[in-house]
Amino acid sequence: MPVIQLTSFNCENLMMRFAFGETSIPRLREKLTMVSDADAANAVDGAFNVLSEDDRTLTAQALASSKSDICALQEVENLVTLTAFHNRYLRRWSRTGYECRILKEGNDSRGIDVAALSRKRPDRILSHVGLTLNDVGIPLLPGQTPRDSVFRRDCLQLDFTFGETPLTLFICHFKSMHGGRWETRAIRQQEALAVRRLIEREFETPAEANWIVCGDLNDFLEQDGRVDTGHGLSPLIRDGFSFDALMMCDLPDLERWTHHYTGDDTYSALDHFLLSPALATKNARPDVSITRHGMPWQASRYQGFRLPGIGWSHPKASDHCPISLTVEL
Repeated sequence: MPVIQLTSFNCENLMMRFAFGETSIPRLREKLTMVSDADAANAVDGAFNVLSEDDRTLTAQALASSKSDICALQEVENLVTLTAFHNRYLRRWSRTGYECRILKEGNDSRGIDVAALSRKRPDRILSHVGLTLNDVGIPLLPGQTPRDSVFRRDCLQLDFTFGETPLTLFICHFKSMHGGRWETRAIRQQEALAVRRLIEREFETPAEANWIVCGDLNDFLEQDGRVDTGHGLSPLIRDGFSFDALMMCDLPDLERWTHHYTGDDTYSALDHFLLSPALATKNARPDVSITRHGMPWQASRYQGFRLPGIGWSHPKASDHCPISLTVEL
């Protein structure tokens, strides 16, 4: 059976940093609207003052250590930025690089999107950026209309075939907890329900299919080793619809975290791999690893090796850790 290694990583504001005056604004707009990978590479050749050198070097080092076949990324500005990051930073630390760089512009007002790097070209790439609440029958919250987009960023669907075995990834970045976890929970519930309904539409028997929902879902099933049921992810996990790989693996309770919140010094997993029942059965004790050597020193629970150049709060690879999963199909 094929064995695939996946990584999910919120890169934290992976954006182009241009120093531009009035005369260069049209040039900037031209670069940021490139949509093909070839155009993106050409734009990178002429780009100026791109990315934050210290942070992006650390981001690349943290991601390269995963050696994954497919990387699901969050908080990437556009294809130009993704290509610049891959060519100028990641390739320094990853000898093989990634043939496929995938990003579709999403709904986020700051322009942060979900993306993917893959060593294998997907059979199909499908964005759900235009999906509305009405399209998937999501009950409305106060102030919403049926025509509102259901995803704050996107749900990027990638269909692969490894040998003769299919695998579908749904890469997501749900609504943040900014404004309060409880106050924003209902929006994440809507997004989670929308992903579930997409899966139910895609597969005649979802429990028997090979699919994974992955990304920064901005909510946790436990915190500091304590189970927490106050999350907004229940539409995806209730009734055994999917299973969280991190909750199934052999990592100790206090090691199941991917994010450190400095506000109250808590550690939790906001980044997830939700496995279909078929994959959960084949991977009953999944091989999950979390790369923490790019975390700032203020995440003091981690006492291991850190990359040279890491600061107390900055520079750092990200405020999230890359989480990797080796999955048997």
